[in-house]
Order: sequence, then structure tokens, then C-alpha cells
Amino acid sequence: MESVLNYKEFLESILDSEKATTVTEIYHLVRNIPYGSNGNRDPQEVYRTKVGSCSGKHILLRDLLRQAGHQVEIITMFTHFNKSCPVHETYPLELIEISQNSEVPDFHHYVRFLIDGIWVKLDATWHDAMLPFGFVVNNEWNGAGDTKLASVPLLEYPNEEELTEFKRGLVASLKEEDRQLRLKYFTLVTRWISQLEK
Repeated sequence: MESVLNYKEFLESILDSEKATTVTEIYHLVRNIPYGSNGNRDPQEVYRTKVGSCSGKHILLRDLLRQAGHQVEIITMFTHFNKSCPVHETYPLELIEISQNSEVPDFHHYVRFLIDGIWVKLDATWHDAMLPFGFVVNNEWNGAGDTKLASVPLLEYPNEEELTEFKRGLVASLKEEDRQLRLKYFTLVTRWISQLEK
């Protein structure tokens, strides 16, 4: 029980310190945390280290919006993630090769929140620094309607509260060569983004 209370206090402290009270403010607070696929999906670590994958960022977004009193869930999709990402000339050659000639399987996430009886889609994957490179940044979302998704869903799964375990199981269900391709792709993308931040 104490850890649940501590987590609620952690969420409340973010909302207070960041002065984020509206859905729009909370969304952009999380969206603008730099993207990085480092295997850590813990929302407290995402906020503390200021880097997170789509899983970690969307868990944090879901929990902050719930703390603010909204009805929220996370949708998981199967997608070929690289097919929705631009290929930039500054990519390393191996990343260009994978991006152009492979289908990288992934289980991407976005948040849905309920407003006036309508579910609105929020994808907080890409931060502002990705805008010049053609990524779907959603930096102008003003609270009205869906954001654009970072990837095209081929299949969607119902909401799962224990997202970390659910995703771990989905990734484990992939063929070994697909798991390795996915790992290589996201490692290279994360490394490329981290170099942009310097």
C-alpha cells in the first residue's frame, strides 16, 4: 500500500512542479521527454532520466492523466515501426539499410482518453528535437481531436493494465531473428537520437 501511495505522491509532485493541469499541458510535458529505447519502461525512471521509449512515456502519460482525474487507457498495436519513420541522411549506414530494406516488427503504444463520451488518441512518442527530421512530433496538438500516430497499426490489442509484462510477452512471441532485428533497429535509432541531443 505504501508504494502505491508513494507513486501517487510522485505523480502529484510532477503535476505540481511542472504546473501541468490540463490534458494538453500534461500531454506536451510527456511528449517532449526525449525518445530513447533503453529497455526501461518504469515511468518514474522516464521522468527522472528524461528519456523514454513509447512504452515508458505512454505509461507515464496514462498515469499522470489518471492522477488528474481522467479516464485513460493504453492501446498496443502490432506494426512495422520503421515503415512510418523517415530515413534521414545522417543515419548510420546500418540504420539506413534496415530502414529501407526490412520490416521491423514492434508493439507500439498510444494513450486513449475519454472526453465527452469520445475516445481521443494521444501518441507522445517523438519530442520537439525530431521535428526537423520529418518525424510525427504532434507539437501543435491543442487538445482537440486525435494526434497523429507514430506508426501505422496492423493489429490492435485491448487495453492491458500491466503493460510492461504484456509487452514482454509479445516481444518474446516473435521469432528470434525478428527480435534481433527489432533490438538492432531501436538501438541504432536511440544512439542516433542521443547524438543529436549533444
